Amino acid sequence: MNSNQKKRWELRRVLICLVLSLSCLIFNSAKADYVCDEPIIGDVNGPSGLPDCVVDYFDIAHLVNDWLGEGVFEVDFDDNGIVDFNDFMILSADWGADNLIWDGPWVLNTIDNSSSGADGVRLADVNGDTLQDIATGWEEGGLTRVYLNPGDAEANEPWPGVTVGQTTNVEDAVFIDLDGDGATDVISSCEGSTKKLYMHWAPQNPSDYLDQNSWQTESIPQADGLMGWMFAVGMDVDGSNGIDIVAGGKGTGSQIGWFEAPANPRQLGDFQWHQISTSGWIMSIIKSDMDNDGDLDIAITDRTGDDRGCRWLENPGPGPGLYQPWTNHFIGGVDKQVMFMKFGDLDQDGLEDIVVAVASLKKLLYLRRLDATGLSWDEYLINLPDLAGRGKAVAIGDIDEDGRKDIVFTCELAEDKFGVGWLSYINAPTDPDWEHHDISGTSVGIKYDRIELLDLDGDSDLDVLTCEERQGGGGLGVIWYENPLR
Repeated sequence: MNSNQKKRWELRRVLICLVLSLSCLIFNSAKADYVCDEPIIGDVNGPSGLPDCVVDYFDIAHLVNDWLGEGVFEVDFDDNGIVDFNDFMILSADWGADNLIWDGPWVLNTIDNSSSGADGVRLADVNGDTLQDIATGWEEGGLTRVYLNPGDAEANEPWPGVTVGQTTNVEDAVFIDLDGDGATDVISSCEGSTKKLYMHWAPQNPSDYLDQNSWQTESIPQADGLMGWMFAVGMDVDGSNGIDIVAGGKGTGSQIGWFEAPANPRQLGDFQWHQISTSGWIMSIIKSDMDNDGDLDIAITDRTGDDRGCRWLENPGPGPGLYQPWTNHFIGGVDKQVMFMKFGDLDQDGLEDIVVAVASLKKLLYLRRLDATGLSWDEYLINLPDLAGRGKAVAIGDIDEDGRKDIVFTCELAEDKFGVGWLSYINAPTDPDWEHHDISGTSVGIKYDRIELLDLDGDSDLDVLTCEERQGGGGLGVIWYENPLR
């Protein structure tokens, strides 16, 4: 970046800060007689040099006049030899409308609100159209549904969906092609009194995918009654017979482990369970090569119990060790109520960090990775805004496209509070106080869940996909918030 570009970027950054500090939008209409009913914050200058009852570009130009000073000819965009209001107008017209994200609720789009208690969103491209589709369990409704992404033009309308099975007390639903036939199946994890893992077999004919009667549901016998199941992922653990199932639970006697797939995965009675650790309340399971040795380990957040915190279980490699408890490594958040976590290079140093919500502290936890071993981490707490609910889930992405990673968060216990928002750091991601930006507002939404960041409307910025399960009794359902960047 040359000196001219640096000065231009500095000017833009200062102007953004000024604009966001004003209480009125710049396009409010002025009163013709310039007699204001009451003082308007930010109304310092109009065309005549006096306040004109509207906050507009004249006020902003007045505010930055001293900062611009004389001789700053790098921003003389009209090449008339002086830096004046015309240059500011040129700059504003170039970036203001397209690149300024105003604080305030984003547009809410509903994918489905046909049942009660939408509890999580999991993604996969199930039909090969390169678009991400969604699996969701509806806990109070007792069913699992799949939604096919209709594409950019129709993403803000209800999505085509299908109920793939009845699943009382469902806590999570995830895509998996368990039998390797090319049709993407679904696994539902059920807690409460149900305590089952349900396998929903997808129809082999793609044209039948949205036909509810073409799906078949059965439970995995070795999972029945073993524990309340919270989470599952597909992973080839042993290199034999295709995809195995890694799963974990909640409550007395809960564990995390894997179901070893038999030669014929359709024979669910032949799946064998192998415990690799005890657990208290599993909130996240992420498969990742944590120690950079070429195989996939298991990273988890464990909310309660003797080993609560963010930790990872080391894959011992081929051999008998696969069927025994795996070595446990703590990452951070020990003795904290850690919730959903996400991986991402927050400080952009080439190493993948972790961010997790901490319910017991109403904070987020930034776990900064120090090397490739997975054994060295620094721990930093990030405050949530006072008017936010209790942190539930997080995601990492560049929301405002300024080249720096931001954090999106969702909350529970958010009645009359912020349930969804995003944070941008001011100096460094290790700062305890970040700048808060509203997404959901405070009037709607009580209990939100997992977050996915993806471009749903084809405008190249990151939108926020989540679900909400309490508002109005049945919840807002499966929803997404439209990033107003473009």
